[in-house]
Amino acid sequence: MNFIQSATPEKSSNASQTWNLDRLTLAAIFYHPDLAVARAQAQWAAAGIKTAGQRPNPFITISPTLVRNLATAAVPWIAASSIGIPIETAGKRDYRIEKASQLAGAARLRIADTAWLVRGRLRAALLEAFAAEQTVRFADQQLAVQQAINQRLEQQLAVGEIGPLEISRSHLALNQAKLNADAAQKRVAESKVTLATAIGIPVDGLANAVFDFNDFAVNPALQDVPVGVLKTQALHTRPDMLAALADYEASQAALQLEIANQYPNLQANPGYSWEMGEHRWTLGSTLPLPLFHQNQGPIAEAEAKRIEMAARFEALQMKIIGDIDRAHAGVAALMDKWRDSENQVQTQKRNSMAMQAQYQAGETDRVALLSTELEQILAERARLDVRVETQQALNGLEDTLRQPLHSVLTSTSIAELAAMEPKP
Repeated sequence: MNFIQSATPEKSSNASQTWNLDRLTLAAIFYHPDLAVARAQAQWAAAGIKTAGQRPNPFITISPTLVRNLATAAVPWIAASSIGIPIETAGKRDYRIEKASQLAGAARLRIADTAWLVRGRLRAALLEAFAAEQTVRFADQQLAVQQAINQRLEQQLAVGEIGPLEISRSHLALNQAKLNADAAQKRVAESKVTLATAIGIPVDGLANAVFDFNDFAVNPALQDVPVGVLKTQALHTRPDMLAALADYEASQAALQLEIANQYPNLQANPGYSWEMGEHRWTLGSTLPLPLFHQNQGPIAEAEAKRIEMAARFEALQMKIIGDIDRAHAGVAALMDKWRDSENQVQTQKRNSMAMQAQYQAGETDRVALLSTELEQILAERARLDVRVETQQALNGLEDTLRQPLHSVLTSTSIAELAAMEPKP
């Protein structure tokens, strides 16, 4: 909780009581195991920089020798030692450091990308919780109206105004309404499990949570989103794109390292020996002879890996462009669909008001009035489905753009918070 309070820009007392998308995002950053794995991988990659910068240790060789020669009075021992000092050539250490640094940078960027994947699943789960809650409300209303219709029809059957066929149809509709209400309750329970999983906590952790669905209660103005501008921005700033570019740079450094490995390293071998009272100093060196190969195999592998990384980068770029265009293509159709559903609700409301006036004037019966109320509930339920679909389109746009479109949190703040090691 301290992590959320220190990170959230909201300071009101109400913010500590309800959970909206932004505060749940912070909770997921704190709890979700995928982010813990991404941070651990980044730490491992950062440690590789230290490994790459290490210089090879020198080594010492000591070789005392016993000489068995009874014909002379010479000292039977010869003391000899030498030191091996490896000397790397052709800038190999710099290439290793460059490769490790690029891989570490890619790992850090993947923390931010993982945070976005977690946030996308979280937003989808929270939207499902909102839809499930609203579905329960409509299902209960539909059940109550259907029960009232069934009760009225049974009264009419008792006095002989209708036959068994009408009441049988009403019973079937009532049973279906009960099934819908039970399914809605099941959907609520499942949505809580999905939401808890998206946060990274057990479902019991949501037992007393109060959620703020205001972000989903209104239809987003997707037609006002500057998708063209954000697409260009996404291609330059998406963390997975930058990570793929860092992978390519690492493969380039690996290729340069293998090219440098064509040039053999040196090894200086200064030595000392003591024999029959004489002190002898030697200065030798060891140099591998590149007779059988000049490291062509590893160079070819590194070059092929660089080509693969370039292809992966281009493939990711095309995928991002396609995802953004696909998400944007359905926006106009969704806006038309939303207007149609809204018009349907308004038309049904006018019908209900007209039917209410007719009922009060005695021109129609209560069953017709209740049937009109039922049609209005169904129209509002259809509008809910379109609203959920529109919010899903917004979720798709945010995921592909890696940009919060309706949020206090920004891409930069999400990346910075995700990279932090959360502390309670």
